[in-house]
Amino acid sequence: MVPPAGAGDWQAGTGSTSPRGPLRVAWFGHGGGRRADGLSSYSSTTVGALRRHGIEVAFFFHRHDGEAVPGAQSVSLSAARFKTVIMPSPGTAARIARELLAFRPDVVHVSLSFSLLDTWILAHCRRRGIPTVATVHLPYAQLRDGRGRIFHALYRFHAHTLALADRCIALSHDQRELLVSVGCERDRVDVLPNGVDTTEITPGPSKLRTGLGGDFVVGYLGRLDPEKRILDLVHAFQRRQWSNESRLVIAGSGAQQLRISRLASNDPRIVMLGAIHDRQQCIDVLRGIDVFVLPSTAEGLSLSLLEAMAAGCAVVATDVGDDGRLVSGAGIVLPAHPLEPSLGNALDTLRDDVSLRRQLGVSGRERVSESYSIGTTVDGLIGTYESMVVRKLAVA
Repeated sequence: MVPPAGAGDWQAGTGSTSPRGPLRVAWFGHGGGRRADGLSSYSSTTVGALRRHGIEVAFFFHRHDGEAVPGAQSVSLSAARFKTVIMPSPGTAARIARELLAFRPDVVHVSLSFSLLDTWILAHCRRRGIPTVATVHLPYAQLRDGRGRIFHALYRFHAHTLALADRCIALSHDQRELLVSVGCERDRVDVLPNGVDTTEITPGPSKLRTGLGGDFVVGYLGRLDPEKRILDLVHAFQRRQWSNESRLVIAGSGAQQLRISRLASNDPRIVMLGAIHDRQQCIDVLRGIDVFVLPSTAEGLSLSLLEAMAAGCAVVATDVGDDGRLVSGAGIVLPAHPLEPSLGNALDTLRDDVSLRRQLGVSGRERVSESYSIGTTVDGLIGTYESMVVRKLAVA
């Protein structure tokens, strides 16, 4: 890519420079340490990789989420959280405007949904002539069921906000088609799947597994909300009536945590770990699991599933969002409806066939390393940033 006349000494393709020096990105994302979900993992992994590529990042986050990405310039904002809705404190918009003016970003990247200021942030940047990118993390499902229609309505609700972004990042081709169906221009939507750091997340020894003992460990790590259907996983596990040498490990928090904990209190085989905020502890949990199960009714492209595959787990997941495509040929794909008897049959098969578990663990890691590494994702993201900066210079 050749810069237009008048672009000075800026060289596209380096991923590190702009007319003023290193490429500068203002990232509106989600801190880690308390939130412990895919949004915080996306910000942490992607911002860390951008910085390793020489990008200067100002990381805007809400302090109730926890900590900023290490090494990035941080802008901590105050807000209140009600379930999934982030309500900014008075004066937050003015604070953001001041910080952007001081940082002078080449690109602003918003990880949606950031807060109720999403629309304002994108509109403010448009008025100031700052190119914007929005990654869409909204889950989706097939329109043929009720939940799919609900999520389609949610996409329509966000269409006005997305129209203000210069580029949108979809996590899959199916999600891009959904965005186009609610009014996003196809040529403004890039497909960049979630990526994981396969040098950080690897198979290996696990302190958790050493402490648990047992010969077969099923696990889940993520939100304990209704659409994840972890209660169904618990019921399927309990129906197996396996010995105490089998374990079900559940890590996370959410609306159904209390109900699941009550069931677990009567079954010594079920281990509740609560929400895990430490990154290395999350990796240790994944390394200690034989089979990772994600029986959701709706997803985008699950980061927890990608991380489990990178850690060498055999995986079982429902065919929702892009998870079915991810797992097909490298794990066991279940129909979203009805979940049984497929879930129970998959658990029985993987408990009885150790060689199949190992084979799927190897295949899953190979799938992630080849197609879903953070390096591939960030290379595509930097290419998007560069093209936007070049386009802005061309019209300046």
